[in-house]
Amino acid sequence: MKKLQGNIIAKVCAWIVLLAAALGAGVFGVRAVLSFQSVTADSWQSSGRFYSALEDRRQEVCDNVYLIWELKRVENRIKAGTDDAMIRADAEGFREAIASAEERLSRENTWFRFRVLSEDDETVSGTNLGEGESMLRAVKEICRYSFELPENGVYYSYFDYHGSNPNPELAAGEDAEAAQPLRLVLEYGVPEEADGSIQDEFYQMKQLWEIDRANFDEYLTGFLNLGALALLALIWILWTAGHKAGEESIVTTWQERIFFDLYAAVMIFAAVWLAFCTVWAAEQLYWGQSYAVRAENFELFFNLGVMGAAALFAAGAACGTLLLRTLAVRIKARCLGKTTLLCRVVGWTVRTVHDFVRFLPFTWKLVLGFGAYVIFTFWLIQVGRYDGIFMLMYFCLQLALLLFLSWWAYGYHRLRKGTKTIAGGDLEYQIDTKHMPYDLRLQAEDLNNISVGLAGAVDEKMKSERFKAELITNVSHDLKTPLTSIINYVNLLKSTEQSDPKAVEYIEVLDRKSQRLKKLTEDLVEASKASTGVLSVVREKIGMGQLIDQATAEWEEKLTDKKLSLVTTLPEGETWVYADGRHLWRVLDNLLSNCAKYAMEGTRVYLDLERGKGQVALSVKNISREPLNVPAERLMERFVRGEESRSTEGSGLGLSIARSLTELQGGSFDLAVDGDLFKAMVTLPQAN
Repeated sequence: MKKLQGNIIAKVCAWIVLLAAALGAGVFGVRAVLSFQSVTADSWQSSGRFYSALEDRRQEVCDNVYLIWELKRVENRIKAGTDDAMIRADAEGFREAIASAEERLSRENTWFRFRVLSEDDETVSGTNLGEGESMLRAVKEICRYSFELPENGVYYSYFDYHGSNPNPELAAGEDAEAAQPLRLVLEYGVPEEADGSIQDEFYQMKQLWEIDRANFDEYLTGFLNLGALALLALIWILWTAGHKAGEESIVTTWQERIFFDLYAAVMIFAAVWLAFCTVWAAEQLYWGQSYAVRAENFELFFNLGVMGAAALFAAGAACGTLLLRTLAVRIKARCLGKTTLLCRVVGWTVRTVHDFVRFLPFTWKLVLGFGAYVIFTFWLIQVGRYDGIFMLMYFCLQLALLLFLSWWAYGYHRLRKGTKTIAGGDLEYQIDTKHMPYDLRLQAEDLNNISVGLAGAVDEKMKSERFKAELITNVSHDLKTPLTSIINYVNLLKSTEQSDPKAVEYIEVLDRKSQRLKKLTEDLVEASKASTGVLSVVREKIGMGQLIDQATAEWEEKLTDKKLSLVTTLPEGETWVYADGRHLWRVLDNLLSNCAKYAMEGTRVYLDLERGKGQVALSVKNISREPLNVPAERLMERFVRGEESRSTEGSGLGLSIARSLTELQGGSFDLAVDGDLFKAMVTLPQAN
């Protein structure tokens, strides 16, 4: 199908068929138009052509009467003694013209019958009727025409039966006002049966009328058939327009580079002008036959006229086809709006106004919109007092405003709902901006973009955390093997007898440092697992008081060595919490270890347990040995210690591990720093 659409030979053939069919349809159409009156008229003498030819003969008779009358006046002047060569030449010219006219008007050469009467005595002044022939019997319908001739020959004038004077002509003469005109009446007509014995224009008109009447159906059928063929060729041209062999897309030509409205204006003007010329040519053929039928080349004249009118019709069809073709190509290429000057101007205007309104601040939009509403409403109320249509428009305006505000309020509700959802932590939520007002849509799109950005940032942070956790885990795992060997060899050295005191001291240092390194490695692995949530949690009902007693008993000796006094305050009876015993023990161990490392010697460590409102809160307080120059939130980060000199044995992971383990159990871990006072608070759900 694509190959057939791009066939150039088929396109050329379609154009040839279109133009040929349009030319033929024009020929048959012109003949059908010229024959139409023959079909609708009752008689051949009812056509406009007949009346035109009849008026030509009437004019010829009147002119001949005037020539006869002028000849008499000239002859009277010659008889009166005014005789010169010029007057005789005029007389001779009049005689020749009269003879020629009388020959044309003789009953042997024309079917036109007439007689000229004088109104005063009904005297016949001229006729081509036979002797004893009556005008009533000679013609089908008698036409009458009255005109006047001056007796002194100063001027003459024709008068129709209405008594008007359409063509006065004044001649020189001093006695013009004293002239007394002679009133004459012309009766004329044509017999119904004009046979071939006299082949004048009336006989030919009768023959044409009969031919047209007989061939009208043939002309109309030919016009419709060729018109249908031209229509099929037009459809083919429009279907193949823009397609080219070897090209997948629509191919435009130089026509599509012209603005469509300008191109259409030129083509429509050309088509209308050609149509006007076609109608004019048909009229000339119709009305001009009265002159041409008397010529020997009438058939050639008529056929050339029909072909000329048909050629004009075909040219108009070609202009219309070119216009429709470029329209089809533009529609197929989807560039009609872009190649139309009016559309581009309107589009530019609309975009400019739209951009101006869109970039206005919302406050200005609201003020201007409300101002326009107030002015238009006031005008409708004023005019509506006298016209009910404007009051109806007023109520329609209020209804439209109500619908607009409802639409805007619903969009605002969707925006608020989406904002709350995103603020609640659902960063994947996207606000539906479909059918939302422009300003609200912009706000919703910004929120959607923020949620996307936050989700991306969270994903990046999670990736970073996972990477760090994996790095810590892998490094810690790689350190375990050599560290285990070091510890084992140190233990072997400790089991041997050393004679050198220095060697014993060195072995003790190696043992202490290797154990610290082992503890640091374990803390790293546990901190990594706790932060990523990969630790298994088995929550059960645990006695918090009993767990605190065990922890204080284990750490009492170490705290005493640091000259720290432990003060414990527990509520009466056992306090039950819902937690993982292993992880909760590690939290208590880290808190007490932190006190042992950083608390000021000679001070007290307070450990208080409270319960209520479904929660159990454990607080551990102590006085820091060194100034706490770090915010409480930062102290819970990894590898951060309150002592910036890092002279102690702490790794900076204890509090971070304690917070992660507490949160894994569904609790919360908080720190408070007030001067040198350090306070850690662990809150867990109470088990009833």
